[in-house]
Order: sequence, then C-alpha cells, then structure tokens
Amino acid sequence: MTELDFESEQLQLLTDALRAGPGTPEWRAALATLDSIPASDEYKALYTARERLASGRQYREVRAGAGFTRKIFDALDQESNATPKAVPSANLIAAISALVILSVLAIVAYIIIPGSGKSTTPQDLSQLYFVNTLSSSNFDGDLGMQWAAFGPLGVEARNGLWPSLRSLSENFRGGGVFYERSIEADQPFAIEATVRIPKPSDDLVVQVFITDDPNFIGESATSEHELVWLARGGEASVLSPGGHVEAQGIKLPLARKSNDVRVVVNRDDAVVEMNGQRIWAGKNKLDPQKARMAGVRFLARGPGHAKDPPPAVESARVVTPAKQ
Repeated sequence: MTELDFESEQLQLLTDALRAGPGTPEWRAALATLDSIPASDEYKALYTARERLASGRQYREVRAGAGFTRKIFDALDQESNATPKAVPSANLIAAISALVILSVLAIVAYIIIPGSGKSTTPQDLSQLYFVNTLSSSNFDGDLGMQWAAFGPLGVEARNGLWPSLRSLSENFRGGGVFYERSIEADQPFAIEATVRIPKPSDDLVVQVFITDDPNFIGESATSEHELVWLARGGEASVLSPGGHVEAQGIKLPLARKSNDVRVVVNRDDAVVEMNGQRIWAGKNKLDPQKARMAGVRFLARGPGHAKDPPPAVESARVVTPAKQ
C-alpha cells in the first residue's frame, strides 16, 4: 500500500482532485502520487488517501484546552493589580541629583539677584557697619552744623546739651534739637547719642527719636508718628508711633555716668540698643513712603529742679552704613 507523506501538500492535491472530478488534470496529478490502481477504484483510493491525510493533521494541531480563555483573563487581572515595580536605582539617583542641582541654583540666584522692595530684617540692621557720619555734635558751645532747636522748652549747648528748667508748670514742656536734613525711607541710618542722667526723676525725661512727621506740636513738642527711646525715673522704654509701648521697665545702670543709645531704622524695621545691648527690635511702624528725621528731646515739669542736676546729652550723631 502506498505510504502517504503527511508533511507534503498531498492533502490539498487530493482535495483539488476530488473537487475537479475524474479525467481532469488535478485528478491525474493526484493519481500519480498513488500506486497504479484500477480505474473503478480511483475515486475510492483518492478519497481514502485524503481521509488518512486529514486524520493525520490533528496530531500536529495545537488547540486551546478547557478554561484556557478564563486563565488568560485571570492572569491579566493579576498583572494589572500587581504592585508597580520599583524605580530603577539609576533613575532614582538621577532624579535626586537634578533636584539638588535645581535647589543650589535657586539659592545662588536668591543670594546674587537683589530683591525688589525687600526690607532688611532687624537682625541684618544690627549687623550693618555704620561708618559714614552725616553729622555729629558734642554741643560744646553751640548746637553744631545742621542741628536745629525746637519746642517751648529751651536748650543750652555748653559741654553737652542741657534743658532750661526755668519757668516750668505742672504739665510737661518739651524741647530739643533735630538733624535738619531728612533721610529717605529706603536709606538705613541710625542716631547715636550719649546721655547722662545724674539723678533719675519722674519729672525729667530725655528722649532719642526718629520721626516721619517733623511738626512738633503742643507744650510737649512731640509728634504722633515717631519711634522713641526714653529714660524716666531710672528706667528706659521704647515707644512706637501712636504712643504704643514696645518695651519698658529696662533698668538704667546706676554705676554708669553715661548711657550710649542707638536707634536704627530702615524702610520697615528698627533696632534699639542701649550700652551695646539690644533692648528691642521689630517693625518701626513709620510711614514707608515718607522721609525721616532724627533728634533728641527733653521733657520737664514742676518746680524744684534747681538743686537737682538735670539730664544732658553729651553728644549726638547721625550715621549711615558703608555702601555694599
């Protein structure tokens, strides 16, 4: 019996022969692959050969078994719900490095590029070096250049600035001197004064001030918009515009004959120091759009001061920091 070649194209050849019918070229070509057989058996032989070839193909086919589709979808669901894979370490290191570089660049830009309209903080004010003197006076025999007197309480310049205690009333009368030139709000500056208080008294007050309103009104010759250091009754206080008490009850050192006072401001902030120690720092509450003026003032009231040595301002000066 003829051995059929299951790896050949005999199945297609036999199928075409059976479709074409006896006597056709396809029929003769198919018979040529088989052994010589009687003509009456040709159709049967061809059909039998085709059946054998067709039955042999099923051993080489791969078919999906039962539940195959369900397993595929279950596997897909498990993969979608699986925990995401960790970011490769190389990518993580690169991302962290990029963030560090951007942070460094941002810090450098912040330091190098000056901010528009940013004010100096109180801590920065205390670190400035005030080396440029705009005006200074020891009040030896006159007020000195660019210093002007004001107020109903007279002052005298003789080895320091003294208040005139004649003809006082029960109400405070004020007077002093101020630096005649105004200073722009954006310019940091300081007024420094050396104050001598021989005998503390509640009726004798000495002040060091900075104001944005040089209209000194009333018997006290004060304005409502000034930052003030004042000494009264053996204690020092700090007042901001509107008469708000920022610091009080600071004892004056009795062992010192004189006290060094410094009031520093810029556009928004202020620092007040006494004898080299900061006693207050914060917002100066002055008008940031107005120029400022600085000075010293005495306030006195009541009789009985003839025997008591009054307070005095030994020196005063207005200074600005070194240009950056």
